[in-house]
Amino acid sequence: MALLPPCSETFKRSLQRATSAARARGRTHPGPQDLLIALIEDDEASPVMQACGIDLTRLRRDVEAAGATEPTTGLGHVLQLALNEVQLSERTVVTGADMLVELFAEPIGRFLSAQGATRYDALVYLSHGIGKGATADVEADCDEAAYLELVLLNDPYTPAEFVTFVLEHVLGMSRERATAIMFSTHARKRGSCGIFPRTEAMAFRETVQSLAAARQHPLRCVLLPAGDAPAPDRPSPN
Repeated sequence: MALLPPCSETFKRSLQRATSAARARGRTHPGPQDLLIALIEDDEASPVMQACGIDLTRLRRDVEAAGATEPTTGLGHVLQLALNEVQLSERTVVTGADMLVELFAEPIGRFLSAQGATRYDALVYLSHGIGKGATADVEADCDEAAYLELVLLNDPYTPAEFVTFVLEHVLGMSRERATAIMFSTHARKRGSCGIFPRTEAMAFRETVQSLAAARQHPLRCVLLPAGDAPAPDRPSPN
């Protein structure tokens, strides 16, 4: 733990709690089980757990009950994975929420999945503030507009290559246009994919988000009313 990556102050306190808990159990270094319990009180990770539908009291009880049989591996590789994700998303510090995301893939993550939570649920909440089972605030499903604009929402976790792939293979765009929209979405936090008849736009949104969920990417798109624009005025995908 000597070579820690840059960490938020909140996460540093969580690491201190995890280290104290490990030493109280006769271990020199904290393991994933110590960290997961510490993250229950982490102001950056705890809201994510709750948004994923996790009962924190049950989580603490379950992890502590299994503590004696949990592997005592260190946290170095988990920290490195979290740091890699932080760097890819152009951020500067690792938070408790970042560590929580990585713990889903560790053996200790079974205590999270036992309550029906997934890494995808955590990423959607961190990216868009949408809790498990909730819908985005910006929606146009109840609007009566004949045409809807399909808008991609930027997030720090979905790879740029996947965004380009979706635009090419779902919306039929050329590589050049797909790349331009991907960069625009990143820079402006949202990117317009064009205006489509209502039914077509809703089908595109469903396909995009279903494909993203299948790949465990939190890519989301919303539909905005576009009035009664005639079909010839729609932007060409190419």
